[in-house]
Amino acid sequence: MRKLARLILGLLFVFSGFVKAVDPIGSALVFSEYFNAFGVAFLTPLSLPAGIILSTLEFVLGVMVLLDFRKRTAAWGMFLFMSFFTLLTLWLAIFDPVQDCGCFGDAVKLTNWQTFFKNLIFWPFSLILFLQRNRTASIARGVAEWPVCIFFALIITGLSIYSYRHLPPVDFRGFRTGNDIGALLEESRKHPEYTYRTELIYSRQGKQKIFTADSLPDTTWTFVDSRTREIRTGIRHKISDFSVRDINGNSLTDSILDQDQTALVLLITSGNKLDGKTLQKLEPLVTQSRDNNRPYYAISALPTDTIQNILLNNGIEMPVYLADQKTLLTMIRSTPGLMVLKKGVILAKFGFRDFPSPDKWEDLVNDDPEMVIAKTRIHTRLRTQVFVALVLLLIFLLRKGFWFSREHY
Repeated sequence: MRKLARLILGLLFVFSGFVKAVDPIGSALVFSEYFNAFGVAFLTPLSLPAGIILSTLEFVLGVMVLLDFRKRTAAWGMFLFMSFFTLLTLWLAIFDPVQDCGCFGDAVKLTNWQTFFKNLIFWPFSLILFLQRNRTASIARGVAEWPVCIFFALIITGLSIYSYRHLPPVDFRGFRTGNDIGALLEESRKHPEYTYRTELIYSRQGKQKIFTADSLPDTTWTFVDSRTREIRTGIRHKISDFSVRDINGNSLTDSILDQDQTALVLLITSGNKLDGKTLQKLEPLVTQSRDNNRPYYAISALPTDTIQNILLNNGIEMPVYLADQKTLLTMIRSTPGLMVLKKGVILAKFGFRDFPSPDKWEDLVNDDPEMVIAKTRIHTRLRTQVFVALVLLLIFLLRKGFWFSREHY
């Protein structure tokens, strides 16, 4: 039973740590929501390091359990971790201060009650490891085990730093390359995540009763109050909100999603990195789009006049539209960032450190859209599979490797 518990919890924690590590900004946003919900918003600047530390801790703890390294330390860590988050998710499920606990990043979306029941299922396995922490001999001495744990901590931390400086190598969000924004929006409209029901409260002879607009009582009842209830349907959508408007508040969403030509879209969530060094790489791409009569524009969470002045001061003239900051952060984890759109389909995304060269941009625009998407998805899938395979293979070899056996010391 201990072996089964070790495998289940080890793989669970490795997976949870990995999906957080590839999207540290997403983890930071979740921590920000927690800090606001608990009334400690002053800790918000610590959201990013907290997200990286949590993903590293989970991943390394999972590796330690899979390898059976530092049995007592790993058993204590796993038991305390699972116990704390089981209680926390129970509190979240009851009071619902945040919509998403962020346990598996954007890879697996769970409601607060689903998260609590998930933890309730896995907590007994951590108890098994804790109770049996002294019943088996150590695999190797600390002089061999600690360097391995540090090595895996450096790997997963390095992945988080890379994902932060560039874009997540694996995108679990609705705005990933190849997705049709319009189709996903239409699906969310047809099958909403929430429905709303108006309840009318009437009283008669000291007793109150709830009625709906379709079944009103007779005149012997006296109206008391009304309320609207939000009812969760259980459906979760990758994209439920995408609204772009001009400076006058007019909606441009449909016209953007119906655009036949390949569009260069600059996404801006803050004023960070809007400097000459970054915008210098953008200027030739804008020039190419303008010379070839292809659409180009910026979508910003900041005031349009502010962004237009910054762009003009760097020799770039382009329309600037407005969107919600949360939506833009969901679209791309870089500010500024580039998105390539054609008829609402996302062909490519680039962080500001990876803006394409003019030649690469021209190749991207002229290439077949389906081929562009296919190449991106194949490369993403291949990178992910290779990384996961190498990590699991390394864990297997270290677990079975004779050089870590205690009898060799």
